[in-house]
Amino acid sequence: MKKMVGLFLFIVLIIFGFYLQQNNSASNHKEKIFVEDFKGTNDSAKIQAAIDHAKKNKLKTVMLDDREYTISSPIKVRKGVKLLFGYGTKFIVEGNFRVLELEQNASIEGAYVVINDAEFNSEVIYLDGKYKYYNTWNKTEVKDVNIINWSESNQGTGISLYAGGKEHEISFVNFENVKVAGMETGVKLIAEKPSSGKAWINANRFLNLSLEDCVNMIYIDSNFTVPNEVSGNQFTNLQIQPSGKTKSILKVSGQYNKFEGMVWDLDKITLQNEVIEFRDNSMGTIIEIPSLPISRIADRGQANILNQ
Repeated sequence: MKKMVGLFLFIVLIIFGFYLQQNNSASNHKEKIFVEDFKGTNDSAKIQAAIDHAKKNKLKTVMLDDREYTISSPIKVRKGVKLLFGYGTKFIVEGNFRVLELEQNASIEGAYVVINDAEFNSEVIYLDGKYKYYNTWNKTEVKDVNIINWSESNQGTGISLYAGGKEHEISFVNFENVKVAGMETGVKLIAEKPSSGKAWINANRFLNLSLEDCVNMIYIDSNFTVPNEVSGNQFTNLQIQPSGKTKSILKVSGQYNKFEGMVWDLDKITLQNEVIEFRDNSMGTIIEIPSLPISRIADRGQANILNQ
């Protein structure tokens, strides 16, 4: 009898352990959801449905499959959600619209975005200061991203940050291992004077940024300081490859922005103009690009520094 009771208890423990394992597995699974489990009239709608479901149910990660997705309408990555691309995931953009907009505390990783439409003239990755990206504990991030314009139109913007309303802010956001090729502008930061209050794009990091075959590589437009300010942004380990279509490497306003890296093959820029412009509203800009001759720099600002 004791043997029977012992055997019964042993079986119960095995079943209970299996239940716990399955329950934990299900719980872990729920932290990640898969786009292919959702329905939509097209790939864009399917992806947005998965992101919206994650936001509504307080899930964290939306995973894309290792395939090509035809993107025909904008996708908004909601607050608190990470859009994770597989190694073989590719977005093929057809049409003219903002491709990926990130809300506060949203992030994307591993994106490979191809512009396949010569009419495209919008932003690929867009952050709007109205979402108030601030404080170091927020997790907004753009990591391991390739943006390629295959249409050869050299239109659109790879990464665009904009602040233009009362207390609109983009700060402490990391952009890491990003490659942009064939766009009109590689990276654009604009702070416009709001009707009231202040607007900032400050203290962001661009690490390991590669720009190739863009008409304008980096463009920054702001006042010296508030009410509309772009300051203290750091571009480190830059690799910039111009082409015959390139007109400008850098146009910069604001205070204390820093640029460090390499520019290759300046002879490919057929216009013999200044390729770096410190604008009237620039001050304390630091540039450390050893391959850049002083003759290709126009300094209309104050206390800007070129280290070679």
